[in-house]
Amino acid sequence: MSTTQERRVALVTGAASGIGRATALRLARAGDAVLLADRDERGLAETAAQIEALGGTAAIAVTDVASATACEQAVAAAARLGPLRALVHVAGVTAAPDTVETTSDEDLERVISVNVGAVFRLGRHAIPLLRAAGGGVIVTTSSVHAYASMTGNAAYAASKGALVALTRQMALDLAPDRIRVAGVAPGSVDTAMTRAELDRRGLTPEAAGFTTDPGAIGRVMAADEIAAVIAWVASDDATALNGTTVVADAGLLARLV
Repeated sequence: MSTTQERRVALVTGAASGIGRATALRLARAGDAVLLADRDERGLAETAAQIEALGGTAAIAVTDVASATACEQAVAAAARLGPLRALVHVAGVTAAPDTVETTSDEDLERVISVNVGAVFRLGRHAIPLLRAAGGGVIVTTSSVHAYASMTGNAAYAASKGALVALTRQMALDLAPDRIRVAGVAPGSVDTAMTRAELDRRGLTPEAAGFTTDPGAIGRVMAADEIAAVIAWVASDDATALNGTTVVADAGLLARLV
């Protein structure tokens, strides 16, 4: 656990539920003060309460990361907790139906804006603070869909592929400032978004190719399993990782069929 003087401040988007909540809890357990950002105010309050029950420090910022103003306000709220040293972007959305022919301009813009554009909006204000603190880390959350996908996932897969490229580029641009940038690409994770997408397709995890067998390749993982990877990537134990995206997929991409 860090001392108050050494305590790092981390801003986590998508912190109201799923991987974002699990990541915020992991970072809080490690001693970080966490600014929780999400559109879901009730979910944010629940996450904050869980962190405070652990004896940690958390503040909330109701944030639509598609909004430049909201992103600026979230970064400012994080700075009020102390020197910002970590920006972890977990928030993400999908579109339905999602092929090049069927995706509306509105849905396309929303997916790209939340999944990719938010890194620009948050970074615009967070990077100067990370620089002023002597360096830090930015973690992006991509997906296996950046590398191999399924039908009807065009905008989402494109956005996650863009995040992999953006992670590389940011690492190059920010290395002189001692700001490390790395990503995590989860496979199938048991979250509300995953369940909603499967329901939309009328599929069970098994029918979609994602087994729930705990020992199987490509299994459905718990949100905390991915949070453990994200928290490690964000930690000083992962300083060798820069400009790359770690695939955390329980072996999903290793399988041909």
